[in-house]
Amino acid sequence: MLGSCPDAIHLRDLGDHQYFGYLEVADVDECHARATARGADILFAPADRPWGMREFGVRTPDGHRFMVGAALAAG
Repeated sequence: MLGSCPDAIHLRDLGDHQYFGYLEVADVDECHARATARGADILFAPADRPWGMREFGVRTPDGHRFMVGAALAAG
């Protein structure tokens, strides 16, 4: 059920909070380039992570934070 809560504190006013979701994509760098070209609020650029993923972070206009990533090629 969705509703309205006039006394709610908006996420963007809280400062820091955990990531809301994770999107796995085929090409992280292309997704990052497209998001950047459209004015997305990029939190950090794509980077290879020690856990075998290439990822970047993005924030929605509502303050939700998502990680976008893809598995690195084995080798």
